[in-house]
Amino acid sequence: MNLRVTILGGGREVGRSAISVDVGGKKILLDYGVSFDERDRPVLPLHVRPIDLLAVMISHAHLDHIGAAPYLYITGAPKLITTRPTIDVARLLTLDFLRLNAPYVEYEMREFDRMSSNTVFIEYGKKVEVDGVSAEFFNAGHIIGSSQVYIETPSGERVLYTGDFNTTQTWTLKQADHAPVEVTTLIVESTYGARNHPPRGKMEERLVSIVEETVDRGGVVLIPAFSVGRSQEVITLLYARAPYLDIYVDGLSRDITEIYLTHKEFLRDPALFTRVVESVNFVVDSSMRKKIVKKPCVIVASAGMLKGGPSLYYLKRLHDNPRNSIILVSYQAVNSNGHRVLEGGQLPELNIGPVKARLEWIDLSSHTSRDDTIKYISQYKSSLRRIIIVHGDYEEASVLASGVREVLGEDVEIHIPATGEEIVVEE
Repeated sequence: MNLRVTILGGGREVGRSAISVDVGGKKILLDYGVSFDERDRPVLPLHVRPIDLLAVMISHAHLDHIGAAPYLYITGAPKLITTRPTIDVARLLTLDFLRLNAPYVEYEMREFDRMSSNTVFIEYGKKVEVDGVSAEFFNAGHIIGSSQVYIETPSGERVLYTGDFNTTQTWTLKQADHAPVEVTTLIVESTYGARNHPPRGKMEERLVSIVEETVDRGGVVLIPAFSVGRSQEVITLLYARAPYLDIYVDGLSRDITEIYLTHKEFLRDPALFTRVVESVNFVVDSSMRKKIVKKPCVIVASAGMLKGGPSLYYLKRLHDNPRNSIILVSYQAVNSNGHRVLEGGQLPELNIGPVKARLEWIDLSSHTSRDDTIKYISQYKSSLRRIIIVHGDYEEASVLASGVREVLGEDVEIHIPATGEEIVVEE
């Protein structure tokens, strides 16, 4: 019985992750996400018929991994398996996604609700069986509820899909688990397959230092951050290192923080995070926004790339005062407002600039780096037969493949498939 792995999205690209694992005619879908084109319109993965799916297994709540999944519930009702925080976070992200992209999207929240009602929630390290196929989820360390998905087929093939993962412990999450299993086929992300991150401790020290200097001189610090993960990481770091700071949280970051608190058993230090939430201030209306930009404080707001949300409002109010600081702590996609302001120091079409405030970018990535990915892969050296590299452009994936080859030698197959390619594993 052959195992067929088909890349429906995320092949030689970042975004719209979707992988079909066909076990003797039984298809398991690993993620089903969206990406966005140069005009910021949603791009879907390749089609899969819901009736052909044994189960859908979602690694985490980011839209590039779950954003297309509700399409499967327009005409179908496949079983979906994931962690409970993943559905709760995805619900808020999907509401926001539909608000911004309704003309381009053919599903509504009722399809999301149908998906949710067909979900089996799983805990880390607990097995679930679907028609002879065994699955187990392990902590991926990326965002709350993020998982690596491990599948055992009836014929003994053992597949581990990392999803997006982080092998570095952060203030909010434990590092990714080393799944205590023997893996024959590893499907691994390569977002940073060609790069290493700077030492995280140094990045954290630099962030705290800039914040303290700004507040000491009477300025306001704006930290635009991804609503899921990065915002919660930043407020926890600042509270732990400088508890005397006046910290405000605004936008979708505020709502996601409440979900983190609801599922704090998934966090590294639930007691610490509880104190953080009790200590920070949540912005509730426009009058509060107008007040806080006039006093020394720290504002953590979505969106992380300055695409919209309250962070763009604050940037307009704070950019022309040299006492203030703007600290970007999230990935900045090419052509995003965040990338353009870092490159050119202004956004003239939005009446922003030139930026006189201190402008910085600090790497607090929640993805594992090249060397750490290779180290992680090498833990499965004794059983690995093949590696399938996804979720990264071709250059990143190729550099990662070269590094893996140096460590594992020629006995392991390494594939860098494009979207649409199929890999057949002879069993």
